[in-house]
Amino acid sequence: MSALVIDTAEVFEPLLNPARYKAAYGGRGSGKSQAMTSLVPEDALRWPGLTGEGLRIVFVREVQKSLQHSKKALLEALLMKYGLGESKGFKVYADRIALPRDGIALFQGMQDHTAESIKSLEGFHVADVEEAQSLSTRSLSLLRPTIRWEGSGLTSELRFSWNPTRKIDPVDAMFRAAAPPTGSVVIKANWSDNPW
Repeated sequence: MSALVIDTAEVFEPLLNPARYKAAYGGRGSGKSQAMTSLVPEDALRWPGLTGEGLRIVFVREVQKSLQHSKKALLEALLMKYGLGESKGFKVYADRIALPRDGIALFQGMQDHTAESIKSLEGFHVADVEEAQSLSTRSLSLLRPTIRWEGSGLTSELRFSWNPTRKIDPVDAMFRAAAPPTGSVVIKANWSDNPW
């Protein structure tokens, strides 16, 4: 099997290292969404899991009325770009994307979850939060303890990308305050950091 080579802008290189929290904020056109989504193909190909299970990732927004408002199209484009189809274990469905070794990528709105329904995401390895500036305190408090997994030298990750609007937004308070959570990689990026 040939090596997968994914172009990464220099500003986002710290995201390539394992971290419990990966956060990228800044202006539009910086490539934050692309950088976070580009982590998925590599993660899906290397994820061994204790029982050989594949990567289980959920892409969330506070409100998601349709898949048009998700990262699904971006992930599909990346899989096509890198030639990652069914022969490599990736299969696109109308509402999800199957990943190698029975892994899965789901796309959901956090407002659709209750304290009880969030349990459906237990056992997921990664949560990728797009437009995180709109994530409510309630959603953040539901998501953080739910996405917890450790095994085979890998740990779960929560990934956040956003365009700051107000310092009181929960994601800003969490990552741009005096002390972000332990195990955080926090990156500021703007259009000038995007070589493409």
